Amino acid sequence: MKIYRKNLSYFRKMHMLFYCKIVRQYLAVAMTSKMMKKTTLTMMIALSSLAIDSAYATNAVLSAPSATTSTLGGFTALWTGNRLQIKSGSRVIWESVAAESFLRAGTQQLDAHELRGSFTTTENIVTQCTDQTITSFTQSTTEIVFKGRLSGNAACATGYVLTFTQPLTGHLKFRVTFDNPAVNYSELAYSSSADERFHGFGEQFSVLNMKGKTVPVLSQEGGVGRGHQPISAAVNLGSKGAAGDELTTYYAVPQYITNTNKSLFLESTDYSVFDLSDASRVRVRLFSGLMTGRILAGNSMLELIQRFTDYTGRMRPLPSWFNEGAIVGMQGGTDKVSTVLTELERRGTPVAGVWLQDWVGKRQTSFGSQLWWNWELDKDRYPNWDGLVNRIENRNGHVLCYINPFLVDATPKGNVRRNLYAEAVANSYLVKKADGSAYQVTNTDFAAGMVDLTNPSAVTWIKSVIKTQLIGEGRCRGWMHDFAEALPFDAVLWSGAKASEYHNRYPVDWARVAREAINEAGLGDDVVFFNRSGSARTPAYSTLLWQGDQLVTWDQYDGLKTAIMATLTGGFSGLSLTHSDIGGYTNATIAGIGYNREQELLERWMEFSAFTSAYRTHEGLKPEDNAQFYSNTQTYNQFDRFARVYKALAFYRTQLFQEAATKGWPVVRHPMLQYSNEPELAGLSDHMMLGSEILVAPVINKNSYNNGWKKVYFPNKANTTWVHAFTGYTYGKNSNAPSAPWWLTSVNAATGSWQWVYAPIGTPAAFYKQGSAVGAQFESNLKALGVK
Repeated sequence: MKIYRKNLSYFRKMHMLFYCKIVRQYLAVAMTSKMMKKTTLTMMIALSSLAIDSAYATNAVLSAPSATTSTLGGFTALWTGNRLQIKSGSRVIWESVAAESFLRAGTQQLDAHELRGSFTTTENIVTQCTDQTITSFTQSTTEIVFKGRLSGNAACATGYVLTFTQPLTGHLKFRVTFDNPAVNYSELAYSSSADERFHGFGEQFSVLNMKGKTVPVLSQEGGVGRGHQPISAAVNLGSKGAAGDELTTYYAVPQYITNTNKSLFLESTDYSVFDLSDASRVRVRLFSGLMTGRILAGNSMLELIQRFTDYTGRMRPLPSWFNEGAIVGMQGGTDKVSTVLTELERRGTPVAGVWLQDWVGKRQTSFGSQLWWNWELDKDRYPNWDGLVNRIENRNGHVLCYINPFLVDATPKGNVRRNLYAEAVANSYLVKKADGSAYQVTNTDFAAGMVDLTNPSAVTWIKSVIKTQLIGEGRCRGWMHDFAEALPFDAVLWSGAKASEYHNRYPVDWARVAREAINEAGLGDDVVFFNRSGSARTPAYSTLLWQGDQLVTWDQYDGLKTAIMATLTGGFSGLSLTHSDIGGYTNATIAGIGYNREQELLERWMEFSAFTSAYRTHEGLKPEDNAQFYSNTQTYNQFDRFARVYKALAFYRTQLFQEAATKGWPVVRHPMLQYSNEPELAGLSDHMMLGSEILVAPVINKNSYNNGWKKVYFPNKANTTWVHAFTGYTYGKNSNAPSAPWWLTSVNAATGSWQWVYAPIGTPAAFYKQGSAVGAQFESNLKALGVK
């Protein structure tokens, strides 16, 4: 997403400064010559004062009461005389900058242009009022209230009310309102330290620590390439902004947690920006005249995640069937799927489900092989569907399928029994344009209507589609619940809500639709849908998240490295159960360069995925150009091996799923959540922990150090011995592992808590704590399943 900022108030200030000079000169002449009447002179003095007020706004607290303290539940609000501090116990968890305003207001004209689900945003800040007075500070048993005024420009000058309440233990809610109806921009400014690290903001693919960044909170397409060249340039040439950048994300949340155990989030869902570019300050910019949010209290990052998910809701445990093996993603019709299933059955590969996204039929587009967005079974593509489903269910598996909130006119498809687009248009179930027509959102080389989830009748209808078409005729016990990020800001909604405010809520309601349909079908505990889009309250409804469309590459822009990064970052924002497409999704040929999946990448991605919440394959955008798990004997072997590894961990994931449901903690987490006092862990994005007991350092580079060596940081090395899950070698406190070759250690020494680990394909760097009951059970299961 490209963001352009226009601070129009700067130019107005320059104009007003010039005006002040002219007015003062004129006043001096007038008073000397007595050529003006008193009323005219008074008016000119007032205009001069107004101009000076507009021109010299200083981000200052102009006047305020003397020092005062109020307590509300577990929080203390302390006004020191020149700054506001919020304390939890004796610890300051939020404070303004001394002598600077912490509330600001203004007027804005936000322009957010949507194209194929990506947004180009222009932030037009027209006026700003950044000087603050505090006129009163009162407290009751349930709230603390600040009142005052913001000034700096007549257009946005306003009284304000800042109210603090405590809705939950550890939650200090703030609400800011303004009495000037023209104000549609609000800002919260406060102190930060140069070494403070900011984590969260939803699912972030490229940046772990957001300090120094300016973070937009807008759910949208993640982008194709995200800076990787030449594909990013080519994609942007064809569709401006579609390549994305390092901060574009499907799942954006206005929330963070810091290494100093501070946390703040907005409840407001309008477009917002967290400006962390200043080493000593934070500026939260909200494009709305009403700001609500919460400051959280906690003594650790894990406790703050628990506090945050008290508000958002938490993800429920996955059903036991899903946890027992691979989800085999395939396309191509009954015969092809049956052939591959025969080989998997011969091998005894643990298969929990078969995901058939093309159950609705395929269409060829300029982008590759896509689906017909008309949610009914294509009986021509899948003859004897019931026989295929029976075969899978007889082996304790289930079929999964696909849906998204778009609909296309399926008339050209030919074999349509229900044209859902026609039904939706006839009943006014689609998002509209200003002229009342159905809004057509462009995808690749076709456009589609988008179900209006603010319309209760449309919600009832799309839930009935899920119940009758997917769960009923399709017999699907899971599906990819795709898209939901593309609602244009100029769309007209049935409810009358502004699309700009509803945009980030649409993905939440899309997940809610699925959850309610499942419950209404009486299958609440047995069906899994996996969505990619979301905002703060998505975990209350989602059953599983997936990370959208990565390139079939290794890189940190849009490849394997970003899948690992997103797994780690999402955990800070309550995304407890998440996974990625094994091998990535997007493949293409750009400027003669082929972005196609290599076998080595596929095999390394399998190793990583076996230690996440789900082990699911995807053939990719152009399956015929990609290495597949069924390509040859070696890929079958690797897929089978790590399906068994995934199954061997089912017992532990079950524990972690329950932990996620009760505390909101991520199943796969950044090691700093367990070892917050080890600063070397803070910058790592290629190490992860499955719960608290298993450490994994996936190989993330092609032919890594002669196809095998991985440098690993072992936490708490002085007190912990880590056992390699596949070789039995020990590392850390009592190490008996073989030394790395001289040619490696001479150029890249491993000292302190670092050690080199040999990790050829099939033997990833995965460890458990010596003496751990989880580790002992894991090893026993690996042996029972024939892995070691």
